[in-house]
Amino acid sequence: LDKDYKGMGVVYVGHIPKSFQENEMKQFFGQFGDILKLRLSRSKKTAESKGYAFILFEDEDVAKIAADTMNNYILCGRVLKCQFIPMNKVHKDTFKGANRTFKKIDWQRKHKKVHNKVKTVEEHQKTVKRLLNKDEKRRRRFAALGIDYQFPGYSLTAPKKSSKIVFEDIASTEEE
Repeated sequence: LDKDYKGMGVVYVGHIPKSFQENEMKQFFGQFGDILKLRLSRSKKTAESKGYAFILFEDEDVAKIAADTMNNYILCGRVLKCQFIPMNKVHKDTFKGANRTFKKIDWQRKHKKVHNKVKTVEEHQKTVKRLLNKDEKRRRRFAALGIDYQFPGYSLTAPKKSSKIVFEDIASTEEE
């Protein structure tokens, strides 16, 4: 990282308010000098800011001035903590994914798709086998405790055919 970024400076900014996003940070810290890269750390799960960022300035002196000026600055009711970081202390992956808009993953849709997927015959047989084994284990546990209890387990109910309708792909039927 030292060779590529010689003469440049990095500033760590902590205690950033949640409403202070990348665009606002670029405008706010851009008053000190040219910003080459800005990386606001975000949660992969919620896409919200974790409250700290790294800013790469074109000039090392500008980065030092920005860090000194903005340290203990009150912004949106929070006290910013800024610190200059020498280039030999900066990790090579610090600016990985910088200057790129963060795409929030819709976890609900992703899990809904997995949950509602139509199972293959092998997957269904595997599920039925697992449920039957669980049922049998439960019955043995009751018998070992001396409890004579008969309950309609999974073995008494016939596995139903999937109620999900699968439509064949129109393109594959036309090719045949």
